[in-house]
Amino acid sequence: MKHTYLLGLLLMAAPTLAQDRAPPQTETEILVVGEREKQENQAEQIKEFVRALSTEGWDSPMMRFENICPAVIGLSPARNLEIVARIRAVATAAGIKVAEEGCRSNVRVVVIPDKEEMLKLLRSEHPVLFRDYDHRPVKLVKEDGPVTAWHVRQKLDRDGNTLEPDAAGVTSISFDGASPRVLALYRPVAMGAMILIEQKGLVGLTTTQIADYAAMRALTTIYPHRLSRGNAPTILRVMSSEIGEETPLSLTQWDLAFLKSAYSVPPYSYANSQRDRIRRSIKKELSATPSQ
Repeated sequence: MKHTYLLGLLLMAAPTLAQDRAPPQTETEILVVGEREKQENQAEQIKEFVRALSTEGWDSPMMRFENICPAVIGLSPARNLEIVARIRAVATAAGIKVAEEGCRSNVRVVVIPDKEEMLKLLRSEHPVLFRDYDHRPVKLVKEDGPVTAWHVRQKLDRDGNTLEPDAAGVTSISFDGASPRVLALYRPVAMGAMILIEQKGLVGLTTTQIADYAAMRALTTIYPHRLSRGNAPTILRVMSSEIGEETPLSLTQWDLAFLKSAYSVPPYSYANSQRDRIRRSIKKELSATPSQ
C-alpha cells in the first residue's frame, strides 16, 4: 500500500381505461405517434445527458483542455500503458489535441486502495493540486462511489493571455471586438485532471472500459449524480453498476458525440449557447444511426 501511495504522489387520477380511448385509425398513425414519442424521449435524454456532463454556469464558457498528456499508475506497467494508449486514441477520435510521447502529464489516473486516505495525503503533501491558477481552491465534488476526480484550471482572455489577480486580488481584463453580452471575456482552460480510482471499483472491468471511463471523466466536468436523472447510454455508468449488471463495453456513440461537439463549439461562447450546439450535434449524430 505504501508503495502505491508513493507512486500516487509522483504524479468521478387513475389512468384512462383502454376502451375509453379512440383507437388509431391506420398503421401510419400508429407509426407516427410512436416515432413522435421516441423523438421526444430522445430529446429529453440528450438534454439531461449534456446537462450532466457540462456543469459550468450560464455566465462562463465550458472548460476544456488545449491538449492532453495522460499518465496512469497503480496497475501493472503493461496495463498502465494500454490505458494511456486508449485514452490517447479516444482524444484523437474526438478531435482533441494530444501531446507527443514523453510529455509532462496533465491527465493523471491513479489506482489506489482508499481514495479518502489518498486525498488526505495529497492535500498534505501537494496542496497545489487543489488550487486553480488564480489561487482559488478547487471545488471538489463529494462522490459516494470508488472514484473522485477534479480539474485544475486557468482563465485565458480573448487574446490567449492567462488571467491572474494582482496583489490586491483584482483581475483586470481588456478587450476588443464583440460585446461581453455576446462573447465571454475569458474562458476556463483545464491545466490538469486527477482521477483517483479505488481498486475495488475495477473488479470485472476491461482495460478498455477503465480507459474510456477515465477519458470521459478527464475531458468533461461531469457531476456523476446527475446521470441518474436520465438513461442515456454512457461508459460513465460503469463505476456505479453492480457486478453482473450489463454495462457498455466501451465509449458509446453518445459519449463520442458529446466530446466531438464539446471540443468544436466556439470557445468563447457562453455555456448555454455551447450546450445548445452540443445537443443539436448529438441529435444529428444519433439520427444517422436509428438503432441508437
